[in-house]
Amino acid sequence: MDVVYFLKHSPFDDFEIRYSLRSVAKHLPSVRKVWVFGDRPAFLSLDTWIVEHIPHETIAPVLGFPAPMTNFFQMLFASSLIPELHDEYLWFCDDFFLLKELPLESARTLRYLDNLDNTKNRGSGLWVDSLWRTYELLKRFNYPRLNFETHVPTYYRRKWPFEAYREFKDYVTDDRWFGMLGPTAILNHATARNELQPVSINDECSRAGFWGSCPNYDAIVEACDGKAFFNFDDGAFGEDVQRFLEERFPDPCRYEQSTMESLRKLK
Repeated sequence: MDVVYFLKHSPFDDFEIRYSLRSVAKHLPSVRKVWVFGDRPAFLSLDTWIVEHIPHETIAPVLGFPAPMTNFFQMLFASSLIPELHDEYLWFCDDFFLLKELPLESARTLRYLDNLDNTKNRGSGLWVDSLWRTYELLKRFNYPRLNFETHVPTYYRRKWPFEAYREFKDYVTDDRWFGMLGPTAILNHATARNELQPVSINDECSRAGFWGSCPNYDAIVEACDGKAFFNFDDGAFGEDVQRFLEERFPDPCRYEQSTMESLRKLK
Protein backbone atom coordinates (compact mmCIF):
# COMPACT_ATOMS: atom_id res chain seq x y z
CA MET A 1 0.00 0.00 0.00
CA ASP A 2 1.18 3.53 -0.86
CA VAL A 3 0.47 6.94 0.64
CA VAL A 4 -0.50 9.96 -1.48
CA TYR A 5 -0.29 13.49 -0.05
CA PHE A 6 -1.88 16.58 -1.54
CA LEU A 7 0.31 19.56 -0.70
CA LYS A 8 0.05 23.29 -1.11
CA HIS A 9 2.81 25.03 0.85
CA SER A 10 1.46 25.97 4.27
CA PRO A 11 1.82 29.33 6.05
CA PHE A 12 3.89 27.52 8.69
CA ASP A 13 6.89 26.54 6.56
CA ASP A 14 5.37 23.10 5.82
CA PHE A 15 5.62 22.15 9.50
CA GLU A 16 2.45 20.04 9.21
CA ILE A 17 3.60 17.67 6.47
CA ARG A 18 6.98 17.15 8.14
CA TYR A 19 5.26 15.85 11.27
CA SER A 20 2.54 14.03 9.34
CA LEU A 21 5.28 12.12 7.52
CA ARG A 22 6.93 11.34 10.85
CA SER A 23 3.63 9.93 12.08
CA VAL A 24 3.42 7.72 8.95
CA ALA A 25 7.00 6.50 9.41
CA LYS A 26 6.28 5.63 13.05
CA HIS A 27 2.78 4.15 12.82
CA LEU A 28 2.57 2.83 9.24
CA PRO A 29 6.01 1.31 8.60
CA SER A 30 4.73 -1.13 5.97
CA VAL A 31 4.10 1.67 3.44
CA ARG A 32 5.70 0.82 0.10
CA LYS A 33 6.13 4.42 -1.09
CA VAL A 34 4.95 7.95 -0.34
CA TRP A 35 3.94 10.33 -3.14
CA VAL A 36 3.67 14.10 -2.63
CA PHE A 37 1.34 15.55 -5.26
CA GLY A 38 1.52 19.33 -5.68
CA ASP A 39 4.19 21.45 -4.02
CA ARG A 40 7.48 20.00 -2.86
CA PRO A 41 8.62 20.44 0.76
CA ALA A 42 12.20 21.71 0.87
CA PHE A 43 13.16 19.01 3.38
CA LEU A 44 11.85 16.05 1.34
CA SER A 45 14.27 13.15 0.93
CA LEU A 46 15.92 12.72 -2.46
CA ASP A 47 15.50 8.92 -2.27
CA THR A 48 12.78 8.32 -4.86
CA TRP A 49 12.59 4.64 -3.93
CA ILE A 50 10.66 5.62 -0.80
CA VAL A 51 9.22 9.09 -1.49
CA GLU A 52 8.65 11.04 -4.70
CA HIS A 53 7.33 14.46 -5.57
CA ILE A 54 4.87 14.74 -8.49
CA PRO A 55 4.02 18.35 -9.46
CA HIS A 56 0.55 19.05 -10.84
CA GLU A 57 2.20 20.11 -14.11
CA THR A 58 3.22 16.50 -14.75
CA ILE A 59 -0.36 15.27 -15.18
CA ALA A 60 -2.78 18.22 -15.35
CA PRO A 61 -2.05 19.34 -18.95
CA VAL A 62 -2.64 15.80 -20.26
CA LEU A 63 -6.17 15.92 -18.79
CA GLY A 64 -6.89 19.49 -19.78
CA PHE A 65 -6.90 20.58 -16.13
CA PRO A 66 -5.36 23.84 -14.90
CA ALA A 67 -2.07 23.75 -13.02
CA PRO A 68 -1.93 24.13 -10.14
CA MET A 69 -5.22 22.37 -9.50
CA THR A 70 -7.49 23.41 -6.63
CA ASN A 71 -10.48 21.09 -7.09
CA PHE A 72 -10.08 17.93 -5.01
CA PHE A 73 -12.10 15.75 -7.40
CA GLN A 74 -9.69 16.70 -10.20
CA MET A 75 -6.70 16.09 -7.93
CA LEU A 76 -7.97 12.70 -6.77
CA PHE A 77 -8.54 11.64 -10.37
CA ALA A 78 -5.22 13.02 -11.65
CA SER A 79 -3.13 11.56 -8.81
CA SER A 80 -4.69 8.13 -9.32
CA LEU A 81 -3.03 8.14 -12.76
CA ILE A 82 0.54 8.30 -11.38
CA PRO A 83 2.04 5.41 -13.38
CA GLU A 84 3.82 3.58 -10.55
CA LEU A 85 1.18 4.18 -7.86
CA HIS A 86 0.14 1.02 -6.00
CA ASP A 87 -3.41 -0.21 -6.58
CA GLU A 88 -4.17 0.45 -2.89
CA TYR A 89 -3.24 3.73 -1.22
CA LEU A 90 -4.10 6.04 1.63
CA TRP A 91 -4.87 9.66 0.77
CA PHE A 92 -3.45 12.25 3.18
CA CYS A 93 -3.47 16.00 3.45
CA ASP A 94 -0.60 17.63 5.30
CA ASP A 95 -2.70 18.13 8.44
CA PHE A 96 -3.65 14.44 8.87
CA PHE A 97 -1.69 12.66 11.62
CA LEU A 98 -1.53 9.07 12.87
CA LEU A 99 -1.43 8.76 16.66
CA LYS A 100 -0.98 5.00 16.91
CA GLU A 101 -0.26 1.98 14.75
CA LEU A 102 -2.68 1.57 11.86
CA PRO A 103 -3.00 -2.12 10.96
CA LEU A 104 -3.66 -2.95 7.31
CA GLU A 105 -7.24 -4.04 8.02
CA SER A 106 -7.97 -0.70 9.69
CA ALA A 107 -6.20 1.23 6.93
CA ARG A 108 -8.58 -0.39 4.43
CA THR A 109 -11.67 0.71 6.40
CA LEU A 110 -13.80 3.37 4.72
CA ARG A 111 -14.84 5.93 7.33
CA TYR A 112 -17.64 8.48 7.06
CA LEU A 113 -18.87 11.32 9.27
CA ASP A 114 -22.64 10.96 8.98
CA ASN A 115 -25.51 10.01 6.71
CA LEU A 116 -26.54 13.23 5.00
CA ASP A 117 -30.13 11.97 4.65
CA ASN A 118 -30.44 12.40 8.43
CA THR A 119 -29.05 15.96 8.61
CA LYS A 120 -31.67 18.52 9.68
CA ASN A 121 -29.68 21.77 9.61
CA ARG A 122 -27.74 22.25 6.40
CA GLY A 123 -25.85 25.39 7.45
CA SER A 124 -24.17 27.73 4.97
CA GLY A 125 -20.81 28.62 3.45
CA LEU A 126 -18.78 27.66 0.39
CA TRP A 127 -17.81 24.19 1.67
CA VAL A 128 -21.31 23.46 3.00
CA ASP A 129 -22.93 24.55 -0.25
CA SER A 130 -20.58 22.24 -2.16
CA LEU A 131 -21.39 19.36 0.17
CA TRP A 132 -25.12 19.74 -0.40
CA ARG A 133 -24.67 20.19 -4.12
CA THR A 134 -22.84 16.86 -4.08
CA TYR A 135 -25.63 15.36 -1.99
CA GLU A 136 -28.35 16.40 -4.43
CA LEU A 137 -26.46 14.93 -7.39
CA LEU A 138 -25.83 11.66 -5.56
CA LYS A 139 -29.52 11.50 -4.69
CA ARG A 140 -30.47 12.23 -8.30
CA PHE A 141 -28.33 9.32 -9.51
CA ASN A 142 -29.53 7.02 -6.70
CA TYR A 143 -26.19 6.66 -4.88
CA PRO A 144 -25.62 6.48 -1.11
CA ARG A 145 -25.28 9.88 0.52
CA LEU A 146 -22.67 9.50 3.26
CA ASN A 147 -20.39 12.38 4.20
CA PHE A 148 -16.82 11.21 3.58
CA GLU A 149 -15.18 14.57 4.39
CA THR A 150 -13.59 13.04 7.51
CA HIS A 151 -10.18 14.80 7.53
CA VAL A 152 -8.41 11.52 8.29
CA PRO A 153 -6.25 9.24 6.10
CA THR A 154 -8.63 7.71 3.57
CA TYR A 155 -8.41 4.41 1.71
CA TYR A 156 -8.65 4.36 -2.09
CA ARG A 157 -8.17 1.91 -4.90
CA ARG A 158 -6.85 3.36 -8.14
CA LYS A 159 -9.96 2.53 -10.14
CA TRP A 160 -12.37 4.35 -7.81
CA PRO A 161 -11.54 7.95 -8.83
CA PHE A 162 -11.47 6.90 -12.50
CA GLU A 163 -14.87 5.21 -12.38
CA ALA A 164 -16.48 8.07 -10.47
CA TYR A 165 -14.95 10.73 -12.72
CA ARG A 166 -16.18 8.88 -15.79
CA GLU A 167 -19.74 9.11 -14.46
CA PHE A 168 -19.64 12.55 -12.82
CA LYS A 169 -17.21 14.50 -15.06
CA ASP A 170 -19.97 16.87 -16.24
CA TYR A 171 -20.34 18.01 -12.62
CA VAL A 172 -16.62 18.48 -11.85
CA THR A 173 -15.21 21.98 -12.25
CA ASP A 174 -11.83 23.70 -12.06
CA ASP A 175 -13.12 25.74 -9.13
CA ARG A 176 -12.42 24.17 -5.74
CA TRP A 177 -15.92 24.64 -4.34
CA PHE A 178 -18.38 24.83 -7.22
CA GLY A 179 -18.32 21.22 -8.40
CA MET A 180 -18.87 17.97 -6.52
CA LEU A 181 -16.74 17.31 -3.45
CA GLY A 182 -14.22 14.65 -4.46
CA PRO A 183 -14.10 12.29 -1.45
CA THR A 184 -17.87 12.24 -0.89
CA ALA A 185 -18.68 11.77 -4.59
CA ILE A 186 -16.00 9.16 -5.29
CA LEU A 187 -16.44 7.07 -2.16
CA ASN A 188 -20.24 6.94 -2.34
CA HIS A 189 -19.84 5.80 -5.94
CA ALA A 190 -17.31 3.15 -4.87
CA THR A 191 -19.52 2.05 -1.96
CA ALA A 192 -22.45 1.37 -4.27
CA ARG A 193 -20.48 -0.21 -7.10
CA ASN A 194 -18.41 -2.50 -4.86
CA GLU A 195 -20.96 -3.21 -2.09
CA LEU A 196 -18.63 -1.77 0.55
CA GLN A 197 -19.54 -1.33 4.21
CA PRO A 198 -18.26 2.05 5.46
CA VAL A 199 -17.87 2.65 9.19
CA SER A 200 -18.94 5.73 11.15
CA ILE A 201 -15.88 7.54 12.48
CA ASN A 202 -18.06 8.97 15.23
CA ASP A 203 -19.08 5.47 16.36
CA GLU A 204 -15.40 4.49 16.31
CA CYS A 205 -14.45 7.54 18.41
CA SER A 206 -11.11 7.35 16.59
CA ARG A 207 -10.46 11.02 15.70
CA ALA A 208 -9.43 14.11 17.62
CA GLY A 209 -9.63 17.46 15.88
CA PHE A 210 -9.55 21.20 16.44
CA TRP A 211 -10.81 23.82 14.03
CA GLY A 212 -11.14 27.58 14.10
CA SER A 213 -9.27 28.48 17.29
CA CYS A 214 -6.08 27.39 19.04
CA PRO A 215 -6.56 24.77 21.78
CA ASN A 216 -4.34 24.64 24.84
CA TYR A 217 -1.84 21.86 25.33
CA ASP A 218 -3.79 20.00 28.03
CA ALA A 219 -6.93 19.99 25.87
CA ILE A 220 -4.96 18.48 22.97
CA VAL A 221 -3.44 15.75 25.14
CA GLU A 222 -6.84 14.88 26.62
CA ALA A 223 -8.62 14.84 23.25
CA CYS A 224 -5.94 12.66 21.62
CA ASP A 225 -5.81 10.06 24.38
CA GLY A 226 -6.56 6.68 22.79
CA LYS A 227 -7.35 8.16 19.38
CA ALA A 228 -5.93 6.91 16.08
CA PHE A 229 -6.18 10.17 14.11
CA PHE A 230 -5.52 13.87 14.73
CA ASN A 231 -6.41 16.83 12.53
CA PHE A 232 -6.51 20.63 12.79
CA ASP A 233 -6.98 23.56 10.44
CA ASP A 234 -4.89 26.72 10.05
CA GLY A 235 -7.07 28.55 12.57
CA ALA A 236 -6.27 25.98 15.26
CA PHE A 237 -2.53 25.89 14.65
CA GLY A 238 -0.46 27.45 17.42
CA GLU A 239 2.39 26.90 19.85
CA ASP A 240 0.55 24.20 21.80
CA VAL A 241 -0.29 22.14 18.69
CA GLN A 242 3.33 22.52 17.61
CA ARG A 243 4.58 21.45 21.03
CA PHE A 244 2.30 18.40 21.04
CA LEU A 245 3.54 17.20 17.65
CA GLU A 246 7.21 17.92 18.42
CA GLU A 247 6.96 15.87 21.62
CA ARG A 248 5.05 13.08 19.91
CA PHE A 249 7.37 12.83 16.90
CA PRO A 250 10.76 14.29 17.92
CA ASP A 251 13.01 12.39 15.52
CA PRO A 252 13.56 12.98 11.79
CA CYS A 253 12.20 10.16 9.63
CA ARG A 254 13.29 8.44 6.43
CA TYR A 255 11.16 10.82 4.33
CA GLU A 256 13.29 13.82 5.36
CA GLN A 257 16.65 14.68 3.88
CA SER A 258 19.62 13.27 5.73
CA THR A 259 22.72 15.39 6.34
CA MET A 260 24.44 13.71 3.40
CA GLU A 261 21.50 14.39 1.10
CA SER A 262 21.44 18.05 2.13
CA LEU A 263 25.17 18.39 1.40
CA ARG A 264 24.76 16.66 -1.96
CA LYS A 265 21.89 18.99 -2.83
CA LEU A 266 24.09 22.03 -2.16
CA LYS A 267 26.82 20.84 -4.56
